[in-house]
Amino acid sequence: MDELSADDPIQAALARDDPAAVEMMWHRYAGDLLAFLQAMLCSKHDAEDVLQAVFVRIVRQRRRLAKARRLDAYIFQIARNEAFAFLGRRQRRPTAGPGDEPWLLATQAGNTQNDVSDRLQAALAGLPAEQREVIVLKTYREKTFAEIARLLNVSQNTIASRYRYGLEKLKALLKDQPS
Repeated sequence: MDELSADDPIQAALARDDPAAVEMMWHRYAGDLLAFLQAMLCSKHDAEDVLQAVFVRIVRQRRRLAKARRLDAYIFQIARNEAFAFLGRRQRRPTAGPGDEPWLLATQAGNTQNDVSDRLQAALAGLPAEQREVIVLKTYREKTFAEIARLLNVSQNTIASRYRYGLEKLKALLKDQPS
């Protein structure tokens, strides 16, 4: 079953105002949304907070979501809007800034892996948000360019360019970091 047809039961449940629809959405989207928000905010803690706000908004807008043409893109737009609102609030607080806690999780345990993960996380944080989002969705969430383009509501060529330029900049940033 492809991703678009996977949304059909969710939208049908939303149309019936079935409380299980939100749980279905959580299971379907929470992991990808959390990775996306971590890439935007460079903070696992902030991403978790914003993810909760996203699902509060989903509950409030469930009738509108039931009629959405592309549910996944609509949900990612809600997440992006909530992240930008969060960043705006954070900028108005002079002492606030991005957290130093790890938001990019290593795939294996061990000190060497953690050092690499820390370097990669710092380099990713140095990328423009648009490039960082695409790299995280492609690499860590294993999304295709077509899926990312649909989720972010931009062309597939734009996604491919963001990925390519992001990888080039990431390589340069990692090269400049001490080992």
